[in-house]
Amino acid sequence: MSHYRFFAHDASRTTTCAAPRCTTPRPLDSTARWKFCSTACRQASYRARHRDDEIDTAAAVQALDDEVGDAMRSLLDAVLRGHRELGDPTRPKTEAVADLVARAQRVTDAAVTRDRAAGFSWADISSWLGITFATARRRYGPRTAENLIRFRTSTRQDTAS
Repeated sequence: MSHYRFFAHDASRTTTCAAPRCTTPRPLDSTARWKFCSTACRQASYRARHRDDEIDTAAAVQALDDEVGDAMRSLLDAVLRGHRELGDPTRPKTEAVADLVARAQRVTDAAVTRDRAAGFSWADISSWLGITFATARRRYGPRTAENLIRFRTSTRQDTAS
């Protein structure tokens, strides 16, 4: 007796797609391993299973707007402080400029994360930054993903408290 007979197609069981909200019948010759009517339904099901808790987009954008504002205020304070210290001959100018560049990068990271959470495409963001699509995704994609994960984790902890 072969163990494969348990995987044979049983006409009595449901032959609809296993994807959420899809009622399309699966192909008749599908096996137990073939649960979806198409690759698109399989991918949609995977995304639904692996998606973190749904977040309120408006609340996320508002919180990220606040983060952009905080980063921008920090940058402006550093610019004003640097302008006041410009006459100090003992302070290296390169150090002041490096600090401003790092703060400007934090502002840019926060703004890109906010725009991605708001639903803007990489093409839009790359045109606003004056860089190519591929450069925008390569440069800001991992940081944006980390920031969004950090945001989702912090909102999950806030709701659990």
